[in-house]
Amino acid sequence: MSLLDLAAHALDNFDAKKDTVSTSQGLPDGIYNVVVEDISHATYDSGWECVKLVFGVLDGEHAGEKEYDNLSFAEKTTTGKAMPDFVISNNIRFITKLGALLGVQITPQHFAGPTETEVHEALVNVLAPEKGKTVILHVKHTPNKKDPSNPYTNYELEEAEQPEEIDVTDDQLPDALSGAPTLTDNDLPPVPDETKSPF
Repeated sequence: MSLLDLAAHALDNFDAKKDTVSTSQGLPDGIYNVVVEDISHATYDSGWECVKLVFGVLDGEHAGEKEYDNLSFAEKTTTGKAMPDFVISNNIRFITKLGALLGVQITPQHFAGPTETEVHEALVNVLAPEKGKTVILHVKHTPNKKDPSNPYTNYELEEAEQPEEIDVTDDQLPDALSGAPTLTDNDLPPVPDETKSPF
């Protein structure tokens, strides 16, 4: 998208005197065919930990864009308050559904680690090998009464048809690639004698 296109999109229905500058940078509400690009354990300077998910949109108007989701299984917030049960329960259901769609069975035992670090690592260890598979991601934003400029983003997942895996052997490569000669040190140009000064 050109700068002109970005400006036209950003300023469409924007009241410069009344509207806030900050907006959500994720995908708009919709249903997206996505690839699971990354599943990793992230730890931030605040000490907050999570399973970091990166979804890449495969087609449509938003092809190439990414959606990021951080799922924490911490029982306390960074301020020490108890994390609401519904937040943890939603995260458990989301990661379990993602696992099922990727072919991994998540059980209560995956959440049995003595520390949140071990829980996050256990989940990443079983899910990360499935990166590259596709799912359908539903994105829906709901108002945030405390901070209207930062709406809540809600996700739902459903199964997607997986692309056919291509298995290519060296014998199937074009001759120019598979029959290329192997270079040795004798094929390299001579190294100049560094003991002699060029001056």
